[in-house]
Amino acid sequence: MAEVTLQDAVKKFASDLAEKVNTFVADISELEVRTYTTPADQVGTFITGEAGLTEILTEGKATLRAYTKIAFDGDMTVLVPTGPSGEIEESVWALHQMMVQQAMEHRAAMIQAVGEAAASALKALGMAGGE
Repeated sequence: MAEVTLQDAVKKFASDLAEKVNTFVADISELEVRTYTTPADQVGTFITGEAGLTEILTEGKATLRAYTKIAFDGDMTVLVPTGPSGEIEESVWALHQMMVQQAMEHRAAMIQAVGEAAASALKALGMAGGE
């Protein structure tokens, strides 16, 4: 069995991390939040796996109620839910805004974590005598 040196292990870790960072950068370039409403009985079928989101959407049992897309440069597309007479549906909108805020906080935390991992990998690579 071939012996793996610390330098080899660190290089492999750095290489794997670089690949994951590339995928991550593509994934975080846009943040999308979709808020759906559905009859209560459909929530159970979704959770138990009896029906997937695509199936529930196709059968018309889930309705897209609000949508936000935020590009990495800050450009936004926002669709606000309104009722039959054009008034904003405050409860759906409040829930959607809360989900957008959580998604943005999660994205920021992920960016920080990936940055720290990359910095650690570069430091370890340097300490292991890598290039």
